[in-house]
Amino acid sequence: MIKEYYRPKSIEEAVKLLTDSEKSLSPLGGGTRISRHQAEYDGVVDLQDAGMDRISTEGQVVRVGAMVRLDKLLDHDEIHPEIQRGIKIDASQNIRNMASIGGWLVSSDSRSITTTLLLALDTTLSWEPGKKQIRIGDWLPLREIESPGVLITQTEWRTHPSLTFEYVARSPKDKPIVIVAAAQWGSGRTRIVLGGYGKMPVVAMDGTESQGADAACRDAFSEADDKWATAEYRKNVAAKLALRCLRRIDAIKESEV
Repeated sequence: MIKEYYRPKSIEEAVKLLTDSEKSLSPLGGGTRISRHQAEYDGVVDLQDAGMDRISTEGQVVRVGAMVRLDKLLDHDEIHPEIQRGIKIDASQNIRNMASIGGWLVSSDSRSITTTLLLALDTTLSWEPGKKQIRIGDWLPLREIESPGVLITQTEWRTHPSLTFEYVARSPKDKPIVIVAAAQWGSGRTRIVLGGYGKMPVVAMDGTESQGADAACRDAFSEADDKWATAEYRKNVAAKLALRCLRRIDAIKESEV
């Protein structure tokens, strides 16, 4: 049950409401998280008119407002095809129409391909108040402990890195139990991120070259044991998928020459 409802017309107005010590308000993005939880809310701040629903590019950087719906990302030329493929696997049409990228990052776990890909891209999040910019890899481990602000306003990442992912699920409609996302920059920097286990995806490797990616994945998933899969299974599958991702990147680069 929602007791109070506000619909601000700007980010500034939204932040003012969310930081009001006399109120206990929660941000309302797409509503998928609140609709799943039947607890009472003192009040919500509906963000759909606050001006955070735009996608823009500047050079090799794409900026996506926190209120951009996942479905809108599927229709934008500057969004990498692998991100679009991941979104389609992660969410049904109904969820894509509702869920915002900011809300998705706040509520998703390690079994989200989209979140795993954005971590691979070393995405930066903008927070209010204070216009703080924090890398997603620094924020995710503290997501449930300490928030850098009351509101994510924007996400941004570079469009230039090559990007691929592979995953394994127990059935075509089940959530992944192993996800491997690989991003590689022109400088040779290679970032491998693993999802499918735990509360959030993790960085297995971030270095100046791709050698040793399989060993890094085995180390990162050496204790990744839960009711869905054993650690032995996950670490071996992740190692194989990482090499497959890197081969795909090499093939893409060769086709572009």
